[in-house]
Amino acid sequence: MEKIYELQNVHKIYKNFGNENHALNDINLTLNKGEVIVILGPSGSGKSTMLNILSGIDNPSKGKVLFANEDIASFDEEALTLYRRNNLGFIFQSYNLVSNLTVTENIELGAHLSENPLDISKLLKIVGLNDHKNKYPYQLSGGQMQRVAIARALAKNPKVLFCDEPTGALDEKTGKKVLETLQEINKEYGTTMIIVTHNPSIADLAHQVIKMNSGTVKEVIVHENVKDAKDLRWA
Repeated sequence: MEKIYELQNVHKIYKNFGNENHALNDINLTLNKGEVIVILGPSGSGKSTMLNILSGIDNPSKGKVLFANEDIASFDEEALTLYRRNNLGFIFQSYNLVSNLTVTENIELGAHLSENPLDISKLLKIVGLNDHKNKYPYQLSGGQMQRVAIARALAKNPKVLFCDEPTGALDEKTGKKVLETLQEINKEYGTTMIIVTHNPSIADLAHQVIKMNSGTVKEVIVHENVKDAKDLRWA
């Protein structure tokens, strides 16, 4: 498999009034292009810090973070901005939709950030919102709003889609529908997906599972066969 990220001896240390908090402690990882990767762990395990380091939102205190063999840890702010704009999409637990724009218009916001956007009409069908394309966010359910957020993030045609607790605010049925959407996008476009979650059920749909606790990687599991989202047991 072609690697997309490689972390080499990565540390993240936060200093507060003379005290040091080791949010990440000597992380060494390789993440493969085109896979669904789940970073799993309880609150405070370091999984969100890992997302921030990989996405260039934060810098490591030590170590290298290689993206396509370039060390983003050495980038200045301008280079980091270009890295995020040209390569990454983000989905969060809160949908962050623009309330006075329709579904289609919200998705178009993502497309405007790219020189090579994906076809919005096709995206609407993949996320199952073609019949709702002219509605406003207040007219949608939570799951539908999350699927709009997915389509908006994907519209810019990112190489990597970061998903921070994408089902955290959803019930089982709705959460599985959102995960089905993510799986379909991964198969259709080959988008690398990095999903941060505390829900162990989601791990079964990943090609690679990174289990974290106390700022360290406790275990890496590689699945030869992944489950369909609809067949997941829900924690």
